[in-house]
Amino acid sequence: MGTKNSEFSLVFLRKWVLPFCLLFFFCGCEYLKSLTESRYRKRIGGELTSEKDIVNWKEKLALEEAEMEEMEKRIRKLVQKSNQSAALSWKIARAYMRAGSADLGVRYYEEAVTESIPNAKQGGFEIHSYESALPFFEKAIQSGKLDKQLLYETAVAYANASKDMGWEQTRRSRAISLFKQLAKLDKDDSRFPFQLALVYFDSSLKDEAWNGKLSSGYDEVETAFSLLDQILRKEPYNVPTRFAKANFLYQIGKSSLAYEEYTRIKSILEQMKENGNIREPLEENSSYKNVLKNLSLLGAQNKSN
Repeated sequence: MGTKNSEFSLVFLRKWVLPFCLLFFFCGCEYLKSLTESRYRKRIGGELTSEKDIVNWKEKLALEEAEMEEMEKRIRKLVQKSNQSAALSWKIARAYMRAGSADLGVRYYEEAVTESIPNAKQGGFEIHSYESALPFFEKAIQSGKLDKQLLYETAVAYANASKDMGWEQTRRSRAISLFKQLAKLDKDDSRFPFQLALVYFDSSLKDEAWNGKLSSGYDEVETAFSLLDQILRKEPYNVPTRFAKANFLYQIGKSSLAYEEYTRIKSILEQMKENGNIREPLEENSSYKNVLKNLSLLGAQNKSN
């Protein structure tokens, strides 16, 4: 009797439990799927995406990409136009600079020390074009790619414009700032500390008349000498820098030291000729002729003193 009940129980279980399990399995799958979808919607937000939505998004993406490509083309054209505009502004600024003899300062230091500065010490007033060049230099800087030569020429223009106004402070400060930036940008280019030294020295000469305007002086002569000495430590054969130093010494009344510096320049030029760095005869070389003239004048002055 107990055996039959046991068999019945097993048969009953096989007959009813297996379908129930299958039913639970299928129901469980649907439940899990529903639960997963619910969590997915919560995570990304909103209802599940339809195929129509995907098609619309693709079309919108294609339009936006086309617009971006067109905008990129326009930007490239604008950048090109900007560079062209900057180059044109630079050309105009250079034309004004040439009209104003931008290299006057450098050429002066290779002239005889007793000769007067053109358009300066005689009280004559010449209208230079440095001031007219400034806005065009600024346009070139703002609208184009920054260029070392552009910044250098801009600084020279500001220095000359300031000098024409009796070393007007704002333009002088702008010139100094640009030369300092350039000196940091390229520590090996001696043009920047050289021009900076010229600005510091010339603007420090008290009661000096520049184009009829008096300068009160900025008292930075020592800074000017320091800059020249820095250059000469690295470039002992830098002739323009030695000319500037000799001239500085002469202008502050140190004639004996100026004579010594011109003597060094004479030896350097003779050495350069011997090494083949100067092609023409020394008697025809403008720097050598100026050295001989300055030595003769200073020698005569020192004897009379």
